[in-house]
Amino acid sequence: VAARLEGLCDTGEVYVSAVVHDQVEGKIDLVFDDLGEHTVKNRTEISYEVEKKIWDDTLSLNTASTAFQISDFYRPYQLAFNSKPVFITILNPSGKIVGQLSVVIHFTDYWLESNVISRFVSSKIDLGSTLRWFYGPIIHDTENTAEILSNILLALDKVAIQNNVNLIRGSSPPQIPQLSPDIFKKNGYTIEPWVTYITNLQRKVDDIYNALHNKTRYDIRKGEKKGLKFEVVSTKESFDSYIDVKYHEKKKVQKIKKLNKIFAKYYWDTSYQKGFEKMFLARFEGEPIAAIVNVLFNGNVVQMGVANSPTRNLYGGTFLTWNTIRWSAEMNYRSFDVGGANPSPTSQKEKGIKLFKSKWASEKLDYFYCTKIFNKTKLNVSKIIKQPKVITRKIHKIIK
Repeated sequence: VAARLEGLCDTGEVYVSAVVHDQVEGKIDLVFDDLGEHTVKNRTEISYEVEKKIWDDTLSLNTASTAFQISDFYRPYQLAFNSKPVFITILNPSGKIVGQLSVVIHFTDYWLESNVISRFVSSKIDLGSTLRWFYGPIIHDTENTAEILSNILLALDKVAIQNNVNLIRGSSPPQIPQLSPDIFKKNGYTIEPWVTYITNLQRKVDDIYNALHNKTRYDIRKGEKKGLKFEVVSTKESFDSYIDVKYHEKKKVQKIKKLNKIFAKYYWDTSYQKGFEKMFLARFEGEPIAAIVNVLFNGNVVQMGVANSPTRNLYGGTFLTWNTIRWSAEMNYRSFDVGGANPSPTSQKEKGIKLFKSKWASEKLDYFYCTKIFNKTKLNVSKIIKQPKVITRKIHKIIK
């Protein structure tokens, strides 16, 4: 309240609220002028640390909020790569939080898989940092969504300028349909439509299963007959097997493990041990053949990462997805989000992803990715650097 009153003051003036006036009147030797009622606007706060309990408790008041927006979601990136979490809070005139957005600024982690030449080039060129978020912002005052969202976008611009950000990219929360893409467009963002499928878990497990397509249930039974085993990861050894499943070439597995060793440690110590992320495995004869990573918060489960063995005839993906949904329902979660897909796929891979996600007993929800670029030349250069083979070929061409 004091900060808002300060904004109304001219130089040399002191304003107090009616509450303060009533408490001090007659007790101090000052004369007060009654200036009548004033309407004050929402206040925006930008911070790099927050009171975690207050942030998360307020977030949980909105049933659409997910773990992507909690106070510690970007903590592993901060510890491993020196990335910078940023919290934008919108407060109404009475001081109540009406809007929240948690984002992260990445400086170095996107260069981890590049070769020596790429890392050298990137160290010599100021390409700027990137700012990203998922499933936000969370708006608590739906009657004033447009104003709150506009305030958040202005705050993002301020953060971008202060941190040499060249690219902003985020995704809207699928379960909050009132966010207008037009407001993003007016603030310089391009919009990319996306879609996800969310299963209502507040039903009996048998009802969820029976609602599946016949082919899906057939594939689940085939996986069971193959002897696949479902595992809720509880050890660091099983946790580390995700990379083995995701990267099939042994040489690449070793490279990725080496580059991500520190990150994996912090990820396990923070996100996993605190319980807002969970990994599940499908094993065949003891070996992991499929893995799913989910984030968990406020009754909502969201699929964040998927890895599958190239051995397709084992039905590992379908078997694991169903058992993960079943586990989530049995643990009394409210919804299961299988993750996003392109509603207008342009490749066979994208078509396959959309088909797989759509075959579960789910509600289809539209959302979008928004992107703002400050310098397109820098962005194009960074894309080239992230493709080490392209740089190597160009150097060889020059030498020849």
